[in-house]
Amino acid sequence: MHHMVKFLAIPALLSTTFFMHGCEQKNTAQQSNTEVTPDDRIMKELASEPVKSFAKTAQDPNDIRALRDYDQRFTAVSDDMEDELMQMKESGSLTPEFAAERKRDNIQSTLSMLKELDLKTEQGRYIQGLMYQYWDQQQQLQLAEAQAPSQGENVVSSAHVKGLGQFIHAQEQLDHWQAQYPELAQLNTQATSDVVTSAH
Repeated sequence: MHHMVKFLAIPALLSTTFFMHGCEQKNTAQQSNTEVTPDDRIMKELASEPVKSFAKTAQDPNDIRALRDYDQRFTAVSDDMEDELMQMKESGSLTPEFAAERKRDNIQSTLSMLKELDLKTEQGRYIQGLMYQYWDQQQQLQLAEAQAPSQGENVVSSAHVKGLGQFIHAQEQLDHWQAQYPELAQLNTQATSDVVTSAH
């Protein structure tokens, strides 16, 4: 599931980290030892909550399968988008406006897929809610960027990192949940197979 955020969160994290590191070096003499640095704030945002405990139910396997199926479908959509943008970049036809539009489409796609999930368990809906909240926040950031394109790159990148810890927590919660059902281990194998197949 890390794949689902790499085109937004990971580049943003890297650019933010490098930018902040440069600023930190310039301002070291002006900072006190007790001041919270930009890097500290980023790491705090990325920190995920401990995995929560939920009672097992007969509906667990169905909800786990539904969430993994969503993961695979969104991964396929994201791969197609990235391939398209990469080809356009190599041909020199990619514009910032088109790239932003495709990313907005991708976010709307995952929000729609998440909303369509008919999950029956408390744990499933908990994970669904965390994922939806993250992508809804990313959608709002995209809209804000379109309305205020003059914002500094560091401000935009830092904003995209916000909430990523919750998304990571959702993934860890799902992994922990699935691990309680060894018979569902093939879902991970199938996901890997699908990614490899789509690459050819």
